Amino acid sequence: MTNQHGISPVTLGYLITIPLALVVGYCLVNPLSMRSIAVIFLVMSVLVSPIVLRWHHPALVLSWNAALVIFFLPGQPMLWAVLSGVSLGISIVSRTLTKKSSFIHVGSVALPLILLCSIVLATAALTGGFGGRALGSDMWGGKRYLGVLGAVFGYFAITAKAIQRKDAQWLCSGFLLMGMTAIFADVAFVLGPSFYFLFNFFPADVAFHTAASQDTLRRSTGMAWASQAAYWFMLLRFGLRGILDPSKPWRIVAFFVIFVMGLFGGFRSSIILFGILTASQFVIEKLHKTRYLPIFSGATVLVGMVLILFAQQLPLSMQRALSFLPIEVHPMARTDAEGTLDWRIEMWRIVSREIPDYLIIGKGFGFSGTDYVLTQEAIRRGMFRAYEDTLISGNYHNGILTLLIPFGVGGLLCFFWFCWAGLRVLVQNYRAGPPELKNINTFLLAFFLARLSFFLVFYGQFDQDLMLFTGIIALSISVNHGVRKRQDLLDEQDAEASIPDPKPVPVS
Repeated sequence: MTNQHGISPVTLGYLITIPLALVVGYCLVNPLSMRSIAVIFLVMSVLVSPIVLRWHHPALVLSWNAALVIFFLPGQPMLWAVLSGVSLGISIVSRTLTKKSSFIHVGSVALPLILLCSIVLATAALTGGFGGRALGSDMWGGKRYLGVLGAVFGYFAITAKAIQRKDAQWLCSGFLLMGMTAIFADVAFVLGPSFYFLFNFFPADVAFHTAASQDTLRRSTGMAWASQAAYWFMLLRFGLRGILDPSKPWRIVAFFVIFVMGLFGGFRSSIILFGILTASQFVIEKLHKTRYLPIFSGATVLVGMVLILFAQQLPLSMQRALSFLPIEVHPMARTDAEGTLDWRIEMWRIVSREIPDYLIIGKGFGFSGTDYVLTQEAIRRGMFRAYEDTLISGNYHNGILTLLIPFGVGGLLCFFWFCWAGLRVLVQNYRAGPPELKNINTFLLAFFLARLSFFLVFYGQFDQDLMLFTGIIALSISVNHGVRKRQDLLDEQDAEASIPDPKPVPVS
Protein backbone atom coordinates (compact mmCIF):
# COMPACT_ATOMS: atom_id res chain seq x y z
CA MET A 1 0.00 0.00 0.00
CA THR A 2 1.34 3.48 -0.91
CA ASN A 3 0.25 7.01 -0.11
CA GLN A 4 -0.77 9.62 -2.67
CA HIS A 5 2.88 10.49 -3.38
CA GLY A 6 3.80 6.88 -4.14
CA ILE A 7 5.99 6.36 -1.03
CA SER A 8 5.47 3.06 0.77
CA PRO A 9 5.31 2.99 4.61
CA VAL A 10 8.52 0.93 4.70
CA THR A 11 10.38 3.52 2.62
CA LEU A 12 9.01 6.31 4.78
CA GLY A 13 10.21 4.47 7.86
CA TYR A 14 13.72 4.19 6.42
CA LEU A 15 13.75 7.89 5.54
CA ILE A 16 13.03 8.72 9.18
CA THR A 17 15.02 6.10 11.07
CA ILE A 18 18.28 6.15 9.09
CA PRO A 19 19.03 9.87 9.64
CA LEU A 20 17.91 9.47 13.25
CA ALA A 21 20.29 6.53 13.73
CA LEU A 22 23.15 8.57 12.21
CA VAL A 23 22.50 11.43 14.64
CA VAL A 24 22.38 9.09 17.65
CA GLY A 25 25.53 7.29 16.47
CA TYR A 26 27.36 10.61 16.18
CA CYS A 27 26.31 11.51 19.72
CA LEU A 28 27.55 8.18 21.06
CA VAL A 29 31.08 9.07 19.98
CA ASN A 30 31.15 11.34 23.02
CA PRO A 31 28.26 9.99 25.10
CA LEU A 32 29.06 11.86 28.33
CA SER A 33 28.82 15.37 26.89
CA MET A 34 25.72 17.34 27.85
CA ARG A 35 24.85 17.89 24.18
CA SER A 36 24.91 14.15 23.45
CA ILE A 37 22.87 13.35 26.56
CA ALA A 38 20.30 16.01 25.63
CA VAL A 39 19.93 14.71 22.06
CA ILE A 40 19.65 11.06 23.14
CA PHE A 41 17.14 12.02 25.84
CA LEU A 42 15.07 13.92 23.27
CA VAL A 43 15.11 10.98 20.86
CA MET A 44 14.16 8.50 23.56
CA SER A 45 11.40 10.80 24.78
CA VAL A 46 9.86 10.86 21.31
CA LEU A 47 10.10 7.08 20.96
CA VAL A 48 8.49 6.32 24.32
CA SER A 49 5.93 9.13 24.18
CA PRO A 50 3.04 6.80 23.19
CA ILE A 51 3.80 4.60 26.20
CA VAL A 52 4.08 7.62 28.51
CA LEU A 53 0.79 9.07 27.27
CA ARG A 54 -0.95 5.75 27.92
CA TRP A 55 0.66 4.69 31.20
CA HIS A 56 1.83 7.92 32.89
CA HIS A 57 -0.67 7.61 35.76
CA PRO A 58 0.11 3.98 36.74
CA ALA A 59 3.83 4.74 36.29
CA LEU A 60 3.58 7.62 38.75
CA VAL A 61 1.76 5.50 41.33
CA LEU A 62 4.27 2.66 41.01
CA SER A 63 7.31 4.97 41.20
CA TRP A 64 6.13 6.91 44.24
CA ASN A 65 8.19 4.99 46.80
CA ALA A 66 10.83 3.67 44.40
CA ALA A 67 14.48 4.44 45.18
CA LEU A 68 15.26 5.38 41.58
CA VAL A 69 17.01 8.46 40.22
CA ILE A 70 17.23 9.94 36.72
CA PHE A 71 20.99 10.15 36.34
CA PHE A 72 21.11 12.24 33.16
CA LEU A 73 19.17 15.20 34.60
CA PRO A 74 20.95 17.90 36.63
CA GLY A 75 21.03 16.99 40.31
CA GLN A 76 19.86 13.41 39.64
CA PRO A 77 16.26 13.99 40.82
CA MET A 78 14.13 11.11 42.05
CA LEU A 79 12.01 9.41 39.42
CA TRP A 80 8.73 10.08 41.24
CA ALA A 81 9.41 13.85 41.39
CA VAL A 82 9.97 14.08 37.62
CA LEU A 83 6.99 11.87 36.82
CA SER A 84 4.81 14.08 39.04
CA GLY A 85 5.39 17.05 36.76
CA VAL A 86 5.14 14.96 33.57
CA SER A 87 1.92 13.23 34.61
CA LEU A 88 0.28 16.42 35.83
CA GLY A 89 1.23 18.21 32.61
CA ILE A 90 -0.23 15.41 30.46
CA SER A 91 -3.45 15.41 32.49
CA ILE A 92 -3.83 19.19 32.16
CA VAL A 93 -3.21 19.12 28.39
CA SER A 94 -5.63 16.21 27.99
CA ARG A 95 -8.29 18.09 29.94
CA THR A 96 -7.73 21.18 27.80
CA LEU A 97 -7.97 19.32 24.49
CA THR A 98 -10.92 17.07 25.33
CA LYS A 99 -12.74 19.59 27.54
CA LYS A 100 -13.53 16.69 29.87
CA SER A 101 -12.20 16.83 33.40
CA SER A 102 -11.26 13.58 35.11
CA PHE A 103 -9.66 15.39 38.06
CA ILE A 104 -11.09 14.36 41.42
CA HIS A 105 -11.52 17.62 43.27
CA VAL A 106 -11.32 17.56 47.07
CA GLY A 107 -11.20 21.21 48.04
CA SER A 108 -10.51 20.63 51.72
CA VAL A 109 -7.19 18.99 50.82
CA ALA A 110 -6.28 20.97 47.70
CA LEU A 111 -6.60 24.41 49.29
CA PRO A 112 -4.00 23.99 52.08
CA LEU A 113 -1.62 22.36 49.59
CA ILE A 114 -1.96 25.32 47.20
CA LEU A 115 -1.37 27.77 50.05
CA LEU A 116 1.63 25.75 51.26
CA CYS A 117 3.05 25.73 47.74
CA SER A 118 2.57 29.52 47.53
CA ILE A 119 4.42 30.02 50.82
CA VAL A 120 7.29 27.83 49.62
CA LEU A 121 7.62 29.77 46.35
CA ALA A 122 7.37 33.15 48.10
CA THR A 123 9.98 32.14 50.68
CA ALA A 124 12.34 30.97 47.94
CA ALA A 125 11.95 34.29 46.13
CA LEU A 126 12.64 36.28 49.31
CA THR A 127 15.66 34.24 50.42
CA GLY A 128 17.79 34.08 47.29
CA GLY A 129 15.92 31.78 44.94
CA PHE A 130 16.19 28.06 44.34
CA GLY A 131 19.85 27.77 43.42
CA GLY A 132 21.35 24.30 43.33
CA ARG A 133 24.76 22.68 43.21
CA ALA A 134 23.90 20.93 39.92
CA LEU A 135 23.21 24.34 38.35
CA GLY A 136 26.63 25.68 39.33
CA SER A 137 25.27 28.02 41.99
CA ASP A 138 26.94 28.66 45.34
CA MET A 139 23.45 28.67 46.85
CA TRP A 140 22.49 25.05 47.46
CA GLY A 141 19.12 23.56 48.47
CA GLY A 142 17.25 23.50 45.16
CA LYS A 143 16.70 19.74 45.35
CA ARG A 144 14.84 20.15 48.64
CA TYR A 145 12.47 22.67 47.04
CA LEU A 146 11.94 20.14 44.26
CA GLY A 147 10.96 17.55 46.88
CA VAL A 148 8.23 19.79 48.32
CA LEU A 149 6.88 21.00 44.97
CA GLY A 150 7.03 17.49 43.53
CA ALA A 151 4.97 16.18 46.46
CA VAL A 152 2.29 18.82 45.84
CA PHE A 153 2.28 18.31 42.07
CA GLY A 154 2.19 14.57 42.64
CA TYR A 155 -0.96 14.84 44.73
CA PHE A 156 -2.81 16.59 41.90
CA ALA A 157 -1.31 14.20 39.32
CA ILE A 158 -2.49 11.06 41.17
CA THR A 159 -5.96 12.50 41.82
CA ALA A 160 -6.24 13.51 38.15
CA LYS A 161 -7.54 10.03 37.37
CA ALA A 162 -9.59 7.49 39.29
CA ILE A 163 -8.08 4.02 39.72
CA GLN A 164 -10.50 1.31 38.67
CA ARG A 165 -11.32 -1.22 41.35
CA LYS A 166 -9.95 -4.10 39.28
CA ASP A 167 -6.57 -2.32 39.26
CA ALA A 168 -6.63 -1.10 42.85
CA GLN A 169 -4.94 -4.11 44.47
CA TRP A 170 -1.91 -4.38 42.17
CA LEU A 171 -1.34 -0.63 41.93
CA CYS A 172 -1.53 -0.14 45.71
CA SER A 173 0.76 -3.15 46.21
CA GLY A 174 3.25 -1.75 43.71
CA PHE A 175 2.99 1.65 45.40
CA LEU A 176 4.57 0.04 48.46
CA LEU A 177 6.67 -2.80 47.06
CA MET A 178 8.70 -0.53 44.79
CA GLY A 179 10.37 0.71 47.97
CA MET A 180 12.31 -2.55 47.92
CA THR A 181 14.45 -1.13 45.10
CA ALA A 182 16.54 0.57 47.82
CA ILE A 183 18.33 -2.70 48.45
CA PHE A 184 20.10 -2.45 45.07
CA ALA A 185 22.18 0.45 46.39
CA ASP A 186 23.56 -1.85 49.10
CA VAL A 187 24.05 -4.62 46.55
CA ALA A 188 26.09 -2.28 44.34
CA PHE A 189 28.36 -1.35 47.24
CA VAL A 190 28.85 -4.92 48.46
CA LEU A 191 29.67 -6.27 44.98
CA GLY A 192 32.41 -3.70 44.51
CA PRO A 193 33.55 -1.13 41.94
CA SER A 194 32.50 -3.27 38.98
CA PHE A 195 28.89 -2.68 39.98
CA TYR A 196 29.14 0.98 40.97
CA PHE A 197 27.42 1.85 37.69
CA LEU A 198 24.20 0.91 39.50
CA PHE A 199 24.50 4.15 41.45
CA ASN A 200 23.44 5.87 38.23
CA PHE A 201 19.98 4.40 38.82
CA PHE A 202 19.78 3.97 42.60
CA PRO A 203 20.67 6.78 45.05
CA ALA A 204 24.19 6.40 46.40
CA ASP A 205 23.33 8.04 49.72
CA VAL A 206 21.24 4.96 50.59
CA ALA A 207 24.50 3.03 50.92
CA PHE A 208 26.07 5.73 53.12
CA HIS A 209 25.68 3.86 56.42
CA THR A 210 26.79 0.63 54.77
CA ALA A 211 30.00 2.28 53.61
CA ALA A 212 30.64 4.22 56.83
CA SER A 213 30.20 1.21 59.13
CA GLN A 214 32.05 -1.51 57.23
CA ASP A 215 34.74 -1.79 59.91
CA THR A 216 32.36 -1.47 62.87
CA LEU A 217 28.61 -2.19 62.88
CA ARG A 218 28.09 -3.18 59.21
CA ARG A 219 24.73 -1.44 58.85
CA SER A 220 22.54 -1.92 55.77
CA THR A 221 20.24 0.99 54.96
CA GLY A 222 18.91 -0.57 51.77
CA MET A 223 17.87 -3.75 53.55
CA ALA A 224 16.08 -1.71 56.22
CA TRP A 225 14.09 0.23 53.62
CA ALA A 226 13.30 -2.90 51.62
CA SER A 227 12.05 -4.68 54.74
CA GLN A 228 9.78 -1.78 55.59
CA ALA A 229 8.26 -1.89 52.12
CA ALA A 230 7.71 -5.66 52.41
CA TYR A 231 5.84 -5.60 55.74
CA TRP A 232 3.84 -2.57 54.62
CA PHE A 233 2.71 -4.68 51.68
CA MET A 234 1.72 -7.56 53.95
CA LEU A 235 -0.38 -5.27 56.11
CA LEU A 236 -2.08 -3.82 53.04
CA ARG A 237 -2.65 -7.19 51.35
CA PHE A 238 -3.79 -9.30 54.28
CA GLY A 239 -4.47 -6.90 57.13
CA LEU A 240 -3.22 -7.69 60.62
CA ARG A 241 -6.14 -10.07 61.10
CA GLY A 242 -5.09 -12.01 58.02
CA ILE A 243 -1.44 -12.10 59.07
CA LEU A 244 -2.39 -13.51 62.49
CA ASP A 245 -4.73 -16.08 60.94
CA PRO A 246 -3.75 -19.42 62.59
CA SER A 247 -4.75 -21.33 59.45
CA LYS A 248 -2.03 -19.45 57.50
CA PRO A 249 1.02 -19.74 59.81
CA TRP A 250 3.45 -18.82 57.02
CA ARG A 251 2.15 -15.25 57.07
CA ILE A 252 3.13 -14.48 60.67
CA VAL A 253 6.49 -16.23 60.15
CA ALA A 254 7.19 -14.18 57.01
CA PHE A 255 6.05 -10.99 58.74
CA PHE A 256 8.41 -11.58 61.67
CA VAL A 257 11.36 -12.56 59.44
CA ILE A 258 10.90 -9.44 57.29
CA PHE A 259 10.87 -7.25 60.39
CA VAL A 260 14.04 -8.89 61.77
CA MET A 261 15.82 -8.40 58.43
CA GLY A 262 15.05 -4.70 58.69
CA LEU A 263 17.02 -4.47 61.94
CA PHE A 264 20.27 -4.94 59.99
CA GLY A 265 19.99 -1.27 59.12
CA GLY A 266 20.74 -0.41 62.75
CA PHE A 267 17.96 2.17 62.92
CA ARG A 268 16.08 2.51 66.19
CA SER A 269 13.35 4.15 64.14
CA SER A 270 12.67 0.78 62.44
CA ILE A 271 11.36 -0.67 65.69
CA ILE A 272 9.53 2.50 66.74
CA LEU A 273 7.77 2.92 63.40
CA PHE A 274 6.94 -0.78 63.26
CA GLY A 275 5.42 -0.60 66.75
CA ILE A 276 3.34 2.51 65.99
CA LEU A 277 2.07 1.14 62.68
CA THR A 278 1.23 -2.29 64.08
CA ALA A 279 -0.56 -0.80 67.09
CA SER A 280 -2.52 1.60 64.86
CA GLN A 281 -3.59 -1.20 62.54
CA PHE A 282 -4.46 -3.41 65.53
CA VAL A 283 -6.82 -0.78 66.96
CA ILE A 284 -8.35 0.30 63.64
CA GLU A 285 -9.15 -3.33 62.81
CA LYS A 286 -10.73 -3.54 66.31
CA LEU A 287 -8.62 -6.56 67.19
CA HIS A 288 -8.30 -5.30 70.76
CA LYS A 289 -11.89 -6.46 71.26
CA THR A 290 -11.16 -10.00 70.10
CA ARG A 291 -9.20 -13.05 71.21
CA TYR A 292 -6.20 -11.65 69.31
CA LEU A 293 -5.41 -9.24 72.16
CA PRO A 294 -4.08 -11.86 74.62
CA ILE A 295 -2.37 -13.70 71.75
CA PHE A 296 -0.66 -10.54 70.54
CA SER A 297 0.29 -9.50 74.08
CA GLY A 298 1.74 -12.95 74.80
CA ALA A 299 3.76 -12.92 71.58
CA THR A 300 5.15 -9.48 72.47
CA VAL A 301 6.22 -10.70 75.91
CA LEU A 302 7.81 -13.82 74.40
CA VAL A 303 9.82 -11.78 71.89
CA GLY A 304 10.93 -9.47 74.72
CA MET A 305 12.18 -12.42 76.77
CA VAL A 306 14.12 -13.80 73.80
CA LEU A 307 15.75 -10.41 73.25
CA ILE A 308 16.76 -10.14 76.88
CA LEU A 309 18.41 -13.55 76.78
CA PHE A 310 20.09 -13.43 73.37
CA ALA A 311 20.49 -9.75 72.45
CA GLN A 312 24.27 -9.76 72.84
CA GLN A 313 24.58 -12.67 70.37
CA LEU A 314 22.91 -10.68 67.60
CA PRO A 315 24.88 -8.76 64.91
CA LEU A 316 26.07 -5.34 66.08
CA SER A 317 23.80 -3.51 63.64
CA MET A 318 20.76 -5.22 65.16
CA GLN A 319 22.01 -4.47 68.67
CA ARG A 320 22.24 -0.81 67.73
CA ALA A 321 18.60 -0.82 66.65
CA LEU A 322 17.65 -2.41 70.00
CA SER A 323 19.87 -0.17 72.11
CA PHE A 324 17.07 2.16 73.27
CA LEU A 325 15.30 -0.78 74.96
CA PRO A 326 16.13 -1.69 78.59
CA ILE A 327 18.29 -4.67 77.60
CA GLU A 328 22.02 -5.37 77.56
CA VAL A 329 23.75 -4.77 74.22
CA HIS A 330 27.37 -4.46 73.09
CA PRO A 331 28.99 -1.23 74.35
CA MET A 332 30.03 -0.28 70.80
CA ALA A 333 26.43 -0.43 69.58
CA ARG A 334 25.10 1.53 72.55
CA THR A 335 27.83 4.17 72.33
CA ASP A 336 27.26 4.70 68.62
CA ALA A 337 23.50 5.10 69.10
CA GLU A 338 23.77 7.39 72.13
CA GLY A 339 26.34 9.55 70.37
CA THR A 340 23.89 10.47 67.60
CA LEU A 341 21.17 11.19 70.15
CA ASP A 342 23.42 13.48 72.20
CA TRP A 343 24.42 15.73 69.31
CA ARG A 344 20.83 15.89 68.08
CA ILE A 345 19.57 17.09 71.45
CA GLU A 346 22.33 19.68 71.62
CA MET A 347 21.54 20.80 68.05
CA TRP A 348 17.82 21.14 68.84
CA ARG A 349 18.66 23.28 71.83
CA ILE A 350 20.66 25.65 69.61
CA VAL A 351 18.14 25.69 66.76
CA SER A 352 15.19 26.41 69.05
CA ARG A 353 16.72 29.83 69.80
CA GLU A 354 16.37 30.77 66.12
CA ILE A 355 12.63 30.07 65.92
CA PRO A 356 11.48 33.64 66.78
CA ASP A 357 13.62 35.01 63.94
CA TYR A 358 11.77 32.97 61.29
CA LEU A 359 8.17 32.93 62.48
CA ILE A 360 6.95 35.37 59.80
CA ILE A 361 9.41 34.92 56.93
CA GLY A 362 11.14 31.56 56.98
CA LYS A 363 14.77 30.84 56.34
CA GLY A 364 14.05 28.76 53.23
CA PHE A 365 16.06 25.76 52.08
CA GLY A 366 18.91 27.73 50.50
CA PHE A 367 22.34 27.65 52.14
CA SER A 368 25.90 28.46 51.18
CA GLY A 369 27.63 25.54 49.53
CA THR A 370 31.06 26.98 50.37
CA ASP A 371 30.23 27.21 54.08
CA TYR A 372 28.85 23.69 54.03
CA VAL A 373 31.94 22.13 52.42
CA LEU A 374 34.37 24.04 54.66
CA THR A 375 32.41 23.06 57.75
CA GLN A 376 32.45 19.39 56.78
CA GLU A 377 36.22 19.56 56.34
CA ALA A 378 36.55 21.21 59.76
CA ILE A 379 34.46 18.43 61.31
CA ARG A 380 36.71 15.79 59.76
CA ARG A 381 39.69 17.55 61.32
CA GLY A 382 38.00 17.67 64.72
CA MET A 383 37.67 21.45 64.78
CA PHE A 384 33.83 21.62 64.83
CA ARG A 385 31.11 19.54 66.45
CA ALA A 386 29.43 16.76 64.47
CA TYR A 387 26.22 18.70 63.89
CA GLU A 388 27.66 21.99 62.61
CA ASP A 389 27.18 21.05 58.94
CA THR A 390 23.61 19.96 59.69
CA LEU A 391 22.88 23.39 61.14
CA ILE A 392 23.97 24.95 57.85
CA SER A 393 22.03 22.56 55.57
CA GLY A 394 18.84 22.79 57.65
CA ASN A 395 18.33 19.05 58.08
CA TYR A 396 17.57 19.25 61.80
CA HIS A 397 16.41 15.61 62.20
CA ASN A 398 13.12 16.91 63.58
CA GLY A 399 9.91 17.18 61.58
CA ILE A 400 8.58 20.39 63.13
CA LEU A 401 11.91 22.23 62.97
CA THR A 402 12.51 21.31 59.30
CA LEU A 403 9.16 22.95 58.51
CA LEU A 404 8.88 25.84 60.98
CA ILE A 405 12.29 27.42 60.43
CA PRO A 406 12.32 27.22 56.60
CA PHE A 407 8.71 28.40 56.10
CA GLY A 408 7.61 30.02 59.33
CA VAL A 409 4.36 29.67 61.19
CA GLY A 410 2.38 30.07 57.93
CA GLY A 411 3.91 26.93 56.47
CA LEU A 412 3.38 25.04 59.72
CA LEU A 413 -0.32 25.99 59.91
CA CYS A 414 -0.89 25.03 56.27
CA PHE A 415 0.72 21.65 56.89
CA PHE A 416 -1.45 20.99 59.94
CA TRP A 417 -4.52 22.07 57.97
CA PHE A 418 -3.60 19.67 55.18
CA CYS A 419 -3.02 16.80 57.66
CA TRP A 420 -6.37 17.39 59.37
CA ALA A 421 -8.23 17.53 56.04
CA GLY A 422 -6.39 14.47 54.77
CA LEU A 423 -7.11 12.52 57.95
CA ARG A 424 -10.83 13.25 57.56
CA VAL A 425 -10.70 11.94 53.99
CA LEU A 426 -8.98 8.74 55.11
CA VAL A 427 -11.47 8.19 57.95
CA GLN A 428 -14.46 8.68 55.67
CA ASN A 429 -13.09 6.32 53.04
CA TYR A 430 -12.31 3.77 55.75
CA ARG A 431 -15.85 3.92 57.12
CA ALA A 432 -17.79 4.10 53.86
CA GLY A 433 -15.45 2.52 51.33
CA PRO A 434 -16.56 -0.51 49.33
CA PRO A 435 -15.96 -3.90 50.99
CA GLU A 436 -13.40 -4.99 48.38
CA LEU A 437 -11.22 -2.01 49.36
CA LYS A 438 -11.48 -2.61 53.12
CA ASN A 439 -7.90 -3.77 53.62
CA ILE A 440 -6.53 -0.93 51.48
CA ASN A 441 -8.50 1.80 53.27
CA THR A 442 -7.65 0.34 56.68
CA PHE A 443 -3.94 0.26 55.94
CA LEU A 444 -3.83 3.76 54.42
CA LEU A 445 -5.47 5.21 57.55
CA ALA A 446 -3.13 3.32 59.89
CA PHE A 447 -0.10 4.17 57.75
CA PHE A 448 -0.91 7.88 57.70
CA LEU A 449 -1.42 7.99 61.48
CA ALA A 450 1.82 6.11 62.11
CA ARG A 451 3.95 8.22 59.76
CA LEU A 452 2.47 11.48 61.04
CA SER A 453 3.05 10.50 64.67
CA PHE A 454 6.62 9.50 63.88
CA PHE A 455 7.20 12.74 61.96
CA LEU A 456 5.92 14.93 64.80
CA VAL A 457 7.49 13.10 67.75
CA PHE A 458 10.58 11.15 66.71
CA TYR A 459 12.18 12.07 63.38
CA GLY A 460 11.23 13.90 60.22
CA GLN A 461 12.53 15.84 57.27
CA PHE A 462 9.80 17.92 55.68
CA ASP A 463 11.08 17.93 52.10
CA GLN A 464 11.33 14.11 52.11
CA ASP A 465 8.29 13.20 54.22
CA LEU A 466 5.69 15.44 52.58
CA MET A 467 5.55 13.12 49.56
CA LEU A 468 4.54 10.25 51.85
CA PHE A 469 1.60 12.21 53.25
CA THR A 470 0.40 13.55 49.90
CA GLY A 471 0.88 10.15 48.27
CA ILE A 472 -1.19 8.31 50.90
CA ILE A 473 -4.09 10.76 50.69
CA ALA A 474 -3.98 11.01 46.89
CA LEU A 475 -3.98 7.22 46.57
CA SER A 476 -7.00 6.96 48.88
CA ILE A 477 -8.89 9.56 46.85
CA SER A 478 -8.00 7.96 43.51
CA VAL A 479 -8.84 4.41 44.61
CA ASN A 480 -12.16 5.41 46.21
CA HIS A 481 -13.02 7.84 43.35
CA GLY A 482 -13.19 10.76 45.77
CA VAL A 483 -14.35 11.06 49.35
CA ARG A 484 -16.83 8.36 50.26
CA LYS A 485 -20.00 8.98 52.23
CA ARG A 486 -22.12 6.53 54.13
CA GLN A 487 -24.94 7.06 51.67
CA ASP A 488 -22.67 5.97 48.80
CA LEU A 489 -22.14 2.60 50.44
CA LEU A 490 -25.87 2.19 51.14
CA ASP A 491 -26.74 3.08 47.54
CA GLU A 492 -24.27 0.50 46.21
CA GLN A 493 -25.67 -2.17 48.51
CA ASP A 494 -29.24 -1.35 47.45
CA ALA A 495 -28.22 -1.49 43.77
CA GLU A 496 -26.65 -4.91 44.23
CA ALA A 497 -29.69 -6.17 46.15
CA SER A 498 -32.04 -4.97 43.39
CA ILE A 499 -30.33 -7.06 40.71
CA PRO A 500 -32.57 -10.11 40.19
CA ASP A 501 -31.03 -13.54 40.44
CA PRO A 502 -30.72 -15.28 37.09
CA LYS A 503 -33.51 -17.74 36.49
CA PRO A 504 -32.42 -21.35 36.49
CA VAL A 505 -32.33 -22.99 33.11
CA PRO A 506 -34.88 -25.80 33.00
CA VAL A 507 -33.43 -29.23 32.45
CA SER A 508 -35.19 -31.07 29.66
